[in-house]
Amino acid sequence: MYTKILLVVVIIILSAFFYLHTQNPGVVNFVVTRDHTYALPSTLILFAGFFMGVIVAVLNSLLVDAKRAVKELSARREKRMLEQADDNYRRGIEALVKGDTAEARELVEKAIKARPSDTGRLITLSETYVRENRLKEALKVLENGFIGNPNSIGLLIAIARCSTEAGDASRAARAFAEVLKIDPKNPYALRKLRDHRIEAGDWAEAALLQKTIYDKEKDDGLKAREKRLLTGLLYEAAAVDAAGGRLADAVVKVKEVLKNDDAFMPAHLLLGEALSRQGNTAGAIKVWEKAREKYANSEPVFLKLEDIYLKESAPEKILDRYKREISSNPSDTRLRLLLSRLYLRLEMIDDAIEELERLFAEGEDSYYPQILLGEAYLRRKQSNKAAALFHKALGLDREFLPPFLCSDCNYNAKTWAPRCPSCGEWNTLYMYSSVTAAKVTPLAAAKKAF
Repeated sequence: MYTKILLVVVIIILSAFFYLHTQNPGVVNFVVTRDHTYALPSTLILFAGFFMGVIVAVLNSLLVDAKRAVKELSARREKRMLEQADDNYRRGIEALVKGDTAEARELVEKAIKARPSDTGRLITLSETYVRENRLKEALKVLENGFIGNPNSIGLLIAIARCSTEAGDASRAARAFAEVLKIDPKNPYALRKLRDHRIEAGDWAEAALLQKTIYDKEKDDGLKAREKRLLTGLLYEAAAVDAAGGRLADAVVKVKEVLKNDDAFMPAHLLLGEALSRQGNTAGAIKVWEKAREKYANSEPVFLKLEDIYLKESAPEKILDRYKREISSNPSDTRLRLLLSRLYLRLEMIDDAIEELERLFAEGEDSYYPQILLGEAYLRRKQSNKAAALFHKALGLDREFLPPFLCSDCNYNAKTWAPRCPSCGEWNTLYMYSSVTAAKVTPLAAAKKAF
């Protein structure tokens, strides 16, 4: 069909040529030199130009076709190379899964030659070194890959993980920080960098990161857990300021803690301590009195009030506080034990013995009241040497601090602390006694504390 059409076109062109040639018999003289002049029919010149154009068009078409052929050949070759590289990468992954890291590395390196900027392949190559515990080589692969992919979050996270395994916490933290520069709300990097800041004791920075995590969380249950952690981190940042003597900053931060969670008892205790150290004893007592009224498990507050009233030479005030609280709740064994302890501190030995013997008669026979009663008996009999040996054997100090139990992990602590030394949870220690243990389960204690 194409040949027939071409034949028809040729016939039409030739017919047109002969027709025009008969109708235009004139010639055109072309002077090349003075001695060389050519006379050519005008129709011949016209059709010669036409055919020259056709020849140029054909040559151009051939050139385009040649270029296309070369490009297609190159594309096919590149496609074969990429397919081979993909096959090498797949085989490399299989070898890595089987544990043959040497073969995996060889195959992945071949695959990378075809795709040198493929972050997934670079991370896999580094993994072959990690499996052999060659962490420096793994990091080198990742660092070199990151130079060519400066915005690769995947490479940065791989660098952080590898640095963590190598024990380089600061490099891992820097990598997570770089991730957050690229993606400020990356949840994985936020949590990991927060954990690094916690391990480093950088509580203020950890709290800032946790604030972002808390704001992003949508699930109500998880949000409550994140808020609890945020409260603890804010508290630790305030405690660092207080320990460093930056009391004004500590007061500001601890108020932020209470704004975040007013039921966080350690913050009330720290606020009172900061005010006391600033010389504002009345303010400290006011803070602790409010906390005492607010919390069911307020024994740590009573201990703080004890110390400050005794320091102010006003023991009658704290005695009155204990007696009024116990009269309204006679079954509160813990407060009665604290009152007995206070009697011993004030050398009111007979009162201590009377209260402790009453507790024993009611069934309270745990370790702590035994120690208190033993000390009371020793003091009444004035057995100083026996008391000294007693204390030395048990390793007790002269303050007879009551035992505390963690409501989350049941850790036994010698003194109250804002954070459990065992599980790391805040606001979970409550005073322990055998009667209390029967009435207050750890879960119930945690609910009361919060």
